[in-house]
Amino acid sequence: MTIDMNVDSTITEEALARAQARIGEVTQITGAFNSEATLDTIRHFAEGIGDDNPLWLEPDYAAKTKHGTIMAPPSFLLSCNQGPIWRGRKSGGFRGFTGVHRFWAGDAWEYLKPIKRGDAIRGETYVAEMKEHKSSIARRTIEDITIQKFFNQNDELIATHRMSFINTERATARGEGKYRDFKEHVWTQKELDSLWADIDKEVRRGAETLYWEDVEVGEEIPHVVKGPLSQCEIVAFHAGWGGLFLLASEIAQKFVQAHPKANVPDRITMAPDSPMRAHWDREFAREVGAPSAYDFGGQRIAWMIHGLTNWCGDNGAVRAIDGKFVRFNVQGDATWCRAKITG
Repeated sequence: MTIDMNVDSTITEEALARAQARIGEVTQITGAFNSEATLDTIRHFAEGIGDDNPLWLEPDYAAKTKHGTIMAPPSFLLSCNQGPIWRGRKSGGFRGFTGVHRFWAGDAWEYLKPIKRGDAIRGETYVAEMKEHKSSIARRTIEDITIQKFFNQNDELIATHRMSFINTERATARGEGKYRDFKEHVWTQKELDSLWADIDKEVRRGAETLYWEDVEVGEEIPHVVKGPLSQCEIVAFHAGWGGLFLLASEIAQKFVQAHPKANVPDRITMAPDSPMRAHWDREFAREVGAPSAYDFGGQRIAWMIHGLTNWCGDNGAVRAIDGKFVRFNVQGDATWCRAKITG
């Protein structure tokens, strides 16, 4: 079989009409990276976001809390929201336009029940809205908004999830060249020493209870620091989260044969490769209109949730979070996750 290597596509009216026809169509998420919250899946996810909270990782510690067992960080559900498409298996829902790049632009969660070790998790998904925007990155840009719902083994709704993605044409993004002169930050040893000292200041409430009357408007929540973002950190997140295009050898070949336009070949070897490599391949990231290789939106929202669970402690819970990703966070960037009580 000959694989089409001309992988750059435009967003045609026909493709947009087909996608819009699926608005409101509810499908089940099948083949998700994780469908159970086990000791190992929880650990892999927590370590992939740099969160070593003993409530997620240490059974003896967790047994002494009010939960009586290992808990999953709220962001763990990110690892239950998709799976690779291969051998006829579909993860459900709209996954973008063929041959068009897709940027994670927003992520909002409402958590209704905690996730405990041993929970079985299933999800359903549907596209709620599509709209066209003007963009400085590419000539044509379509935003799609997807809603997901997650249930446990008792069919109890445990969370709702709202994702926003920006779909851009790769070829026109290259032509626009918004970040042509961008340069990554080069760290000095003095800067690294200062960063690491700030990382060491992380505060975790743990078993200490935070009472309502002790919360004051204007109070700053202790921050967490992430980075500098590296290829290794991206791989660590993948190890816990999964990924739509993380396939190997025979399975990858079958996927490319079934979905040739999802293939973005390596520019030197011309071997089939994944569009997800924009998160670790600087040159390809620039091809799709980004300044350099960049983080995942879900990764960034998980970092923010890390700060919130540190603050609320073992006896508290994160009920909702709404994040918008307005700039690229690229390799070499450090990220300070800060918050303030407003009311």
